[in-house]
Amino acid sequence: MNEKTFTEMASRFLRASMDSWRQGNHAFAVLHAGVGCEHILKALLCRHNPLLIAEKGDQSFRFHAVGHGDANGVKPLSEARTIGIFEAFKTAAVFMRGRMPVDERTFRPFADSRNSVAHSAYLDDMAVRTVVETGVQVVESVRAELGLDPADFWGEYASVFPDLSQVASMPALAGPADRPLIEALAEQLALAARERARSAVSIALRTGLVAASWDSATMSRELQGDVTRTALDAALITALQIEGARAGQAADELLAEYGVLPLPVPLASHDDPGVMQRSHTAVSIKVMIASGVIAGLVDVQNRDFGMPLVAVLNYLDRKGSLINSRASGDDVWWRDCPACGYAGNVYGDLSPVPCRCDEWAQSCIHPGGVVDIGTVESFSCPFCGLSLINRGEIAAAGIESRTEAPEEAW
Repeated sequence: MNEKTFTEMASRFLRASMDSWRQGNHAFAVLHAGVGCEHILKALLCRHNPLLIAEKGDQSFRFHAVGHGDANGVKPLSEARTIGIFEAFKTAAVFMRGRMPVDERTFRPFADSRNSVAHSAYLDDMAVRTVVETGVQVVESVRAELGLDPADFWGEYASVFPDLSQVASMPALAGPADRPLIEALAEQLALAARERARSAVSIALRTGLVAASWDSATMSRELQGDVTRTALDAALITALQIEGARAGQAADELLAEYGVLPLPVPLASHDDPGVMQRSHTAVSIKVMIASGVIAGLVDVQNRDFGMPLVAVLNYLDRKGSLINSRASGDDVWWRDCPACGYAGNVYGDLSPVPCRCDEWAQSCIHPGGVVDIGTVESFSCPFCGLSLINRGEIAAAGIESRTEAPEEAW
């Protein structure tokens, strides 16, 4: 995670964005442009000081920067938490000293559109050209600031990237002419998942209310309230999990049909750039389709303000009701879901590692002076159904592949 790797990935994602625009897949053009823009902004910050991209409270960059990256208990630099795209933009603008072509107010819709596509399967078609052009402007100004060769960075789009109409008019990309593009099909599947989830959640809530009314005449008001909440919670989660499983199956089938999955083994092959790109493609497709499930729930929430569905999920998320303690003999803990933002379960193996309390604290809080460090093997979200089943996808989704398991998980 340094200036070179960030610029290389930024170039790859911006060219993928141009490919998507050229093919008419505007949602993926926004998604890829957003990731590429975030990467090149972080490349600029890394040039000045890698600590600038560290998320508040994250210690990994700090330890590595002062020469203690190999100490016990310090996460690898590649697994550190970093700031988001908008924070990266604001910080980069300081170093650009007036050379950033847009201000925060203009940049915000671009950042929001990227997040909206990634987390809600939603894109404002009326604004898509403007937001992509904004992202391209920012990327090009930072590319110039870094002194990167435009031909190397933009590839075949070096002479046309400022004009999306020219990009769209370029000859079609080489490939099977009789098969739809995977991005276009993913958008259709996301919209279908949204529609199914909207219907399923509506039916589940009506059924939950009916079930809660059974024998209500014999219950106190307080008990009836508890029964209603429990029935609605169960109905809502059941509907989401069923639709999440359907969305995940659709994503897996699409990715297998197009040869993106399964990723090759052994693990060392994940260092190959081609495998990395396939991992990013797999995660992008899975996240977009899974986000349709939560988008359907939000549609019901917006239609019926009397049903605080988002509040229900927030409550269940904070309470940890759907966080497993054990499953199939694997250790289980949790991390935020890249599709819906709620707590998803990560599965893997734990290894005891000596803690650093003697260096940083007056007393040790870890039994035996060790902490459990987990190697994440897979991820599963109980809210939207997103499933990541290998380390390549885990890394591409930004989930730490080796991290301390929270004590409360046990």
